[in-house]
Amino acid sequence: MSTIAVVGSLNIDLIMRAPRCPGKSETVVGGPFGMAGGGKGSNQALAVSRLNAKSYMIGCVGNDDFGRRLRAVLTDNHVDCTHLHTRKEAATGTALITVTDDGESAIVIAQGANSLLTELDILEAKQVFTSSDAALFQMESPEPTVTAGLKLARQYGCRTYLSAEPPFSLPNEVWINIDCLILNERALGFYAGTSSHGSVNEMAKDILNRGVHDLVVTRSARGGMVFSRTGDNFAFDAFNIRAVDNTGARDAFCAGLCVALSEGMPMRRAARFGAACGALACTKIGAHPSLPWRHQVGALLGEASDDEYEL
Repeated sequence: MSTIAVVGSLNIDLIMRAPRCPGKSETVVGGPFGMAGGGKGSNQALAVSRLNAKSYMIGCVGNDDFGRRLRAVLTDNHVDCTHLHTRKEAATGTALITVTDDGESAIVIAQGANSLLTELDILEAKQVFTSSDAALFQMESPEPTVTAGLKLARQYGCRTYLSAEPPFSLPNEVWINIDCLILNERALGFYAGTSSHGSVNEMAKDILNRGVHDLVVTRSARGGMVFSRTGDNFAFDAFNIRAVDNTGARDAFCAGLCVALSEGMPMRRAARFGAACGALACTKIGAHPSLPWRHQVGALLGEASDDEYEL
């Protein structure tokens, strides 16, 4: 069994179905309303556990019902919450999510306690890194915390993963501490400093030249691309599923990729495994409820052909 430390955000998602997202100053009559656990950190920690890996959650919640609910969900799913801190001075992170009839989502986040995760919190969790195979980070925590965490995790022997969403500027020295960077095409353009008309291959080369070992560019229903300093570059297809809600799909992909590589799968197989996780996460409403179990991923992979090809 692989062991993965997840450092990041925890939110309660307030979800509203709607035929479409409203325009400026417009009110749209929506459909059913629901609440579910979310936040990129808790999504990934929960997904890791459901994929039969040991999962640690390092983050912050508020001293409120939302925070207690999130802690209970993770604990019930065998996520170690020893380093999940409760902050009395802030509310638990909250996300307002509109899910349209075609399964797309628009999200506004109130960071709350997520903004209070500090470098000291990361340092206090160093024993987790010594016993973990990998450390998975996202960008919903303060930049100094993410930067310090990547450096510390690498120092203690973890393979480091950064899901770079939402994108924000990072210090130049952080790139050499990232083993695997996962981002979408928009974020790729942001970090490469190139317009949307720039070549994906050229932008990927720019990122790899900064010290990142592997770069995974996700493209939603169009699958994704993998670029590596070893030169083993390839594209992989998405699975053909009926999307109900894509909230949490990227987090499921990231968790699946991380678990697969930590188990020793080659990158090509791991990317396909992650894609299956992401696809399954689109088949239910809400982030936490949609995150797949290992047997579900195995069943989907057993029915699918291997459609990867060289770039």
